[in-house]
Amino acid sequence: MFRHRTPKGSYECTVSGLRWLCERDVILKYHFRNWEPYSHLLKDMQYTQGGPLLDITMELGELEEVHLPHCVCLGTNPSLRNEMKILHVEEHGVSLEEVHEVTRFHAKILHPKFSLISVILRLLSLNIDVHCDVVLYMAVKRSTVISRLYLLLRNSSQKELRHYH
Repeated sequence: MFRHRTPKGSYECTVSGLRWLCERDVILKYHFRNWEPYSHLLKDMQYTQGGPLLDITMELGELEEVHLPHCVCLGTNPSLRNEMKILHVEEHGVSLEEVHEVTRFHAKILHPKFSLISVILRLLSLNIDVHCDVVLYMAVKRSTVISRLYLLLRNSSQKELRHYH
């Protein structure tokens, strides 16, 4: 669970990659949710996850904009920007919202309303390049070298909140 109280300004949580802009003091609370309960929904809609599923709540104030992190590599296919949507999962169902702007690692929404929320991508093909961090572990047991390679979605190892401008 992340909880940030911030004055007017632009911010980024380097643990989650979430960015926001506020004109007044805000208290923002959010945590990651598991995609598994929604995998059938995405499949039926012919979409795939494009970033983490976040449960965001405003305890105080409103945001002017939020930049949701995504892991889609746009360098290999810039037209994927046009296939991105914002998924809102609410008690009464789901809705899709247009993305205002897509950058290399974020999708921007103006004057956001929050629920379970994430960037999703229309399935055009089964091969979509994503940004990952590579972690390689090696162990030596007697004369055998054991190596394990893990691919982690971007932002998984960052740790702190920073003010940016």
